[in-house]
Amino acid sequence: MFESAALGRKYSDKEFEQKAPALRLRLFNAQRQCLQRRIPILIIVAGLEGSGRGAIVNLLSEWMDSKHVRNHIFWLATDEELTRPRPWRFWRCLPPAGEIGVFYDGWYSDDLRRLCCKKLDDAEFSRCMHQWCALESGLADAGMGIIKLWLHLDKKTHAANVSKRLNNKGLLHFSPYDKKTAADYEGMVDAASRAITLTDRDNAPWSIIDAADANFRTLSVAHAVIAGMERAIAARDARDARLKQLAAQEAETSTPPGEDETLISTLDAIDLSVSQQPDHYKKELKALQDSIRTLSYRTYQRGISSTLIFEGWDAAGKGGSIRRITSAVDARITRVIPISAPTDEELAHPYLWRFWRHIPRSGFVTIYDRSWYGRVLVERVEKLTPREDWSRAYAEINQFEHQLTSHNNILLKFWLHISPEEQLRRFHERENTPWKQYKITPDDWRNREKWPDYARAADEMFLRTSTVRAPWHIIPAENKKYARLAVLRAYEAALKAALNRKDKE
Repeated sequence: MFESAALGRKYSDKEFEQKAPALRLRLFNAQRQCLQRRIPILIIVAGLEGSGRGAIVNLLSEWMDSKHVRNHIFWLATDEELTRPRPWRFWRCLPPAGEIGVFYDGWYSDDLRRLCCKKLDDAEFSRCMHQWCALESGLADAGMGIIKLWLHLDKKTHAANVSKRLNNKGLLHFSPYDKKTAADYEGMVDAASRAITLTDRDNAPWSIIDAADANFRTLSVAHAVIAGMERAIAARDARDARLKQLAAQEAETSTPPGEDETLISTLDAIDLSVSQQPDHYKKELKALQDSIRTLSYRTYQRGISSTLIFEGWDAAGKGGSIRRITSAVDARITRVIPISAPTDEELAHPYLWRFWRHIPRSGFVTIYDRSWYGRVLVERVEKLTPREDWSRAYAEINQFEHQLTSHNNILLKFWLHISPEEQLRRFHERENTPWKQYKITPDDWRNREKWPDYARAADEMFLRTSTVRAPWHIIPAENKKYARLAVLRAYEAALKAALNRKDKE
């Protein structure tokens, strides 16, 4: 794979001085066009030890408008990063719209080093590469330009550069794995070859750069970055034209394609007549909360996180159910995240970024009042998001939730269900109760008018995102007491099951 990148090609200083100004201007102009179109660009600079990765990171800031460039170096993971799923440390650094993020090594370096040092077997390495490939595909589909650079050296030049660095006692560039991988040229080249083969895609291709000569390396990197930006610009222009055409087509038809069939919703099968007697409610509520208090402390000690999300109809009782949980779990390890319309900062980032930010650390509990499912509910029904974006979100959400549950994270998804008649009664109750009036808004009434559309969207959501690891719990909530106990029972059972699994490891 690397034969053509180890030919020792060079540019003399004179040739470099002739070519660099025009190339630098092209790079600057490409960046300006991305900024105008609000296209985020992610540049991953990876390569062998001594290949000049640091010099390239510095060069990119020098040759482009540095106000819109952010460099991120991922060495050894911090304690904060180790307590969350691996992608968390990268998600929080992704560039917003129009900005450029430069990742030194990015998400590949740790897996390459672990494979080279026999800390990772082939199957696990392939799984990791597929995970990163899925992440890149999701980001690219959402409109991010992804440019991946591998800086390569022939064996002789690599040995000389590493020797020079080791002899310079003032350079402290080596993590624990680096010394081993620097001495194992064949091992790192083999690991890189596997990684590139598994993750080279049209929407996130690799550029392999001959890095032996600094001048050739610099100009080759500039060419690769320009090509990547131009590819992102072309993709954005094509997307805008496509969405404009689709919007015109949908405007001509009153019913979106595929949504005119008569469907029986999953929610229609839910028995809303169930109830809970007040006397029994108080007794079981206390018992469940006492149990959850003890179990949540044990999961905290064992590093097991909890992520609970609440969806459902307006006035279905999400807030009341959440309060019964927060009353049972120590406030020092619990956070409630209310989700409303995204801020400008959140809109400038990939959709899931705003939710990755709040993922709980090991042992902690995060409760989302509304969640990432807004993409396929309110954004779909209110036509806030193009069809191709919310249609793609099901797979992105499943991947996201898989990453959570793979990291000792209990994930519970609740849909609180009530009838239209009960919702109307509760709306009127809120209007007539002074301390509840803030809960009722014009949006609630408008959403109520689209009940069938929301039911259809919820039905597809259940079908496409209820998985073995993260099933949906549809809770009959006509009777608030019944719903609250059902939620607490589900959480208690999940805590017990997680502790049992941990004991068997």
